Amino acid sequence: MKPSSLYQHLPHDSAYQVKTAVEKGLARGNGEATIFFRADDIGVPGKQFSQLINLFNIHKLPLCLAVVPTWLTDSRFQSLQSLTGPSSSQWCWHQHGWCHKNHEANGKKQEFGPYRPAVRQVADLLKGKNRLEKIMAKTFFPSFTPPWNRCTIDTLNGLRELGFSAVSRSNNASPAPPAGLPDYQVNIDLHTRKEDHPQLAFNTLLLEIEQSISSGTAGIMIHHQRMDEAAVAFLEILLRTVAGTHSLHPVQFIDLT
Repeated sequence: MKPSSLYQHLPHDSAYQVKTAVEKGLARGNGEATIFFRADDIGVPGKQFSQLINLFNIHKLPLCLAVVPTWLTDSRFQSLQSLTGPSSSQWCWHQHGWCHKNHEANGKKQEFGPYRPAVRQVADLLKGKNRLEKIMAKTFFPSFTPPWNRCTIDTLNGLRELGFSAVSRSNNASPAPPAGLPDYQVNIDLHTRKEDHPQLAFNTLLLEIEQSISSGTAGIMIHHQRMDEAAVAFLEILLRTVAGTHSLHPVQFIDLT
C-alpha cells in the first residue's frame, strides 16, 4: 500500500506543531479530552505490525485492534500476542468485517453495503464473531469496525441483535445506530489521506487534531500497512505528545462502554 503524501516531507518542527495543535484544541474545549487509537486491517503478523505495537508499548498507551476474521488463525494470533502479551488490558481486540471484501457494484467500497441483503450481512457478522471468539476466547471484545467505515442500518440492527457492545466508524457517519449501540467515531486519519501535496496534508492533519480534541473526544485511525519510516517517526511524535499531556485521557472501547 502506498504511503500518504503527508510523509514525503514532514516539517523539521513537526513535534512542536503537533504539541501546539493539541494545546489549541484543549484551549478551545474544556481543557481536557478523551483520546483513543484504532488500528485497522489486523490479522497478519509482520514488520509493520511489530513496529506499531512497539511504539504503543514504549509509551504505554492503549490501542483498539480491528481484526479481519478470515485473516486470523490460531498460529497468527499467537504470533500477534507474542508482541502484545496474552492478556494485557492495553489492547482491545475487536471485529473488522468478515473478509474485508468490497461487494458494491457501484459507488464507494463497502463490505456491508446496500447491495447485500440483510440476511447475508448478519450471517457474516455472526461468522466473524464466532471465529474471533473461538480463536481469542475472552480476549475478544464485541465491538465492530466496518471495512471502509461504512455500513447500512441492516448491519447496525444486526450488530445489536447479535449482542455487540459498540460500532466504530468515521466522524459524522450515517445512518445513525439504533439505541443501545454507541458509535465510537474516528476523526483523525493518519494514513489513508487524499491530499496530493505534503504541506496541505500536514496542515489538514493538524487542524483535525485541534478540532477533534476541542470536541472532547479524539479518535485516531491507523493503517499500519501504509506506514513507511517517516510515518513511524511521526506516530512516535504523536504518541509521545499524547503520553506527555496530562489533560489528554487515553482510553480504549472497553473504557467507553
